[in-house]
Amino acid sequence: MKVWMYPPFGIGDPKEVEATPDALTKLMITGWSQGKAPTTRTPPATTTKIPTEATENNVND
Repeated sequence: MKVWMYPPFGIGDPKEVEATPDALTKLMITGWSQGKAPTTRTPPATTTKIPTEATENNVND
């Protein structure tokens, strides 16, 4: 059986590890916690350019 482990402070990628005391203990003493499997859906990339006042008025030309 495998479980998903999440890094401390949410910094980094989750890992799927074997649910053995040895594997879980090593991660948990360093701050990792167990959680639900991550979703495979990723948000769409934003391609809209937001104009600033400087570019709208061509101040830098």
